[in-house]
Amino acid sequence: MVGSKDFLILQNKKMKNLCILFTTLLIFSCNNDKNEDIEEPETTGNELNSPSVQTPEPVIYLADNLDEQDNLGWCIDTQGNGFSDIVHAHSCKPTGGDVQFYYNEETHQIFSAEYDGFCIEMTGGPIQGMTLNLVQSDANSSNQKFNYNSESGEFIPEGDDTLCLTVGATSASAGPYMSRTLSLEPIATTDVRLKKWVIKGTAPNPD
Repeated sequence: MVGSKDFLILQNKKMKNLCILFTTLLIFSCNNDKNEDIEEPETTGNELNSPSVQTPEPVIYLADNLDEQDNLGWCIDTQGNGFSDIVHAHSCKPTGGDVQFYYNEETHQIFSAEYDGFCIEMTGGPIQGMTLNLVQSDANSSNQKFNYNSESGEFIPEGDDTLCLTVGATSASAGPYMSRTLSLEPIATTDVRLKKWVIKGTAPNPD
């Protein structure tokens, strides 16, 4: 038979064990609450992955490399080999050539450095989704004028400040390089990675 003294000792041991168990559970619960309170850092989805552009100046290229396989970046380009009156976006060729364009701040025109006197035109006026053409320069034509916002990197057509010069959301193979469409799309809903441009260099010096 257990004496009253022994009974009290057993009871004390049980109480100590219960206290230890309760304390352990309380600590575990607090740690879980702390973990739940930790928030992952927010991302905007607009972080830019800068390309390693090797094209000689002058050049206008997209600030984000997107999926360009060799990290060459994306430049304005004339379609196909040789002269074309249709422009698109293309891997920035290290050799330059038809991917070299420059911006004339006085006339607000985007000129080809390869084809002297030719610039980009919004034939028929700025329209959402339209493709762009390379035509003879006419400094008086509003269809050839783009306002460049140096802070946002956007080329905004004169006559419609809700649109901007944008590369397509998907890419295609173009021999050893890659290509995308080039069009006018809404500023408000276009991903910054598809519409932010960098200008390097000015009009080439005549030979």
